[in-house]
Amino acid sequence: MKKILILASAIVSVTFTSCLSAKNDFRFIAVEKQPNPPALVTEIPVVEYRDPGIKYEVESMYLHNLHVSYDKTASRQFAVRVLSEASYAQMKIKLPAGTFECLVNECASDPNHAAFYVCIDNEEFRVYPSNPPTGSWELTRRAPVYFTIDEPRTILVTIQPNSERKPGSTGMLLDYIQFIKYR
Repeated sequence: MKKILILASAIVSVTFTSCLSAKNDFRFIAVEKQPNPPALVTEIPVVEYRDPGIKYEVESMYLHNLHVSYDKTASRQFAVRVLSEASYAQMKIKLPAGTFECLVNECASDPNHAAFYVCIDNEEFRVYPSNPPTGSWELTRRAPVYFTIDEPRTILVTIQPNSERKPGSTGMLLDYIQFIKYR
């Protein structure tokens, strides 16, 4: 019995030593650590405008039927995919009087699925990126939203695929929405 224990101990020692010397022969794959997704918002967030502008992550808005997914190329490594015609994201923003420009950062690889709507209170604006979309992140500069507030107030902002007048698209990714005081 003593000989078996000594033999087993020698085998373990030789195996361990050979593994240590062979460890440099292995190629280890670095696993990229993904950050934790933001907490799910259960109420419409209210944000106060500050000069020179606001950039607000869509995944931090109140989401309905939208999927938050990891995307290392998005501004905070997360993006929102518009899943269906019933999808929407909402936030409220306290704005001073003035004229504002609103743009959304979008990734649409399919030129037939790029248009969607930004609603300021109840007014709908159709927005989309370049034509055709680049397939990477780009602001909706081709169709910017301009609106004027006569006195300071809080507005409801909704991002949705469709309007009552015209359908939009689904399938694209949304990163953030930005507001800049134009005048």
